Amino acid sequence: MGFVVNQLGLPVYLDSTGTVLVAALAGPGAGVLAGVVSQLVRSLYEGFVWLPFGLIQVLIALMAVLAASRGGFRTLWRSAGWGIATGLVAGLLSSLISYFIFKGVTATGVTAVTTLLAGLGLSREAAVTTASVGTDLVDKLLVFLLVGAALRGLPARMMSRYPLGARATGP
Repeated sequence: MGFVVNQLGLPVYLDSTGTVLVAALAGPGAGVLAGVVSQLVRSLYEGFVWLPFGLIQVLIALMAVLAASRGGFRTLWRSAGWGIATGLVAGLLSSLISYFIFKGVTATGVTAVTTLLAGLGLSREAAVTTASVGTDLVDKLLVFLLVGAALRGLPARMMSRYPLGARATGP
């Protein structure tokens, strides 16, 4: 999903959907592994610019496990709240990586937002931070809503194999 979104130049990523789903079902080890492997694979076909953002995938996996352990996918609103919280944390960390390593030039959509904000008078630092946090908020909101809907749609028999997933959506 991240590849398609980046090719379209959209200011979101959707590349952490699998990380959040795996983490919410199978826990932190599986979630971190899924996130890091997906980031490595993405780096192979899109460029090694994505490698430093593997740390973001680890953070997202841990936030998804925390959300799942607290029933964070039980309703649309809970999924949205955890998505916003994750987007804020991931966006702040992402802005640091983006600014200090790449001077704000990373994914096409986010770079476009950064350029627009800088053109409107924001400093490079403020433009990178605002673009990173803003796009991550929207992105993680969408990801957590999507994963929440998928988890709530799983049959009870399948969900019973994943105690964390059952807690994520259960009463």
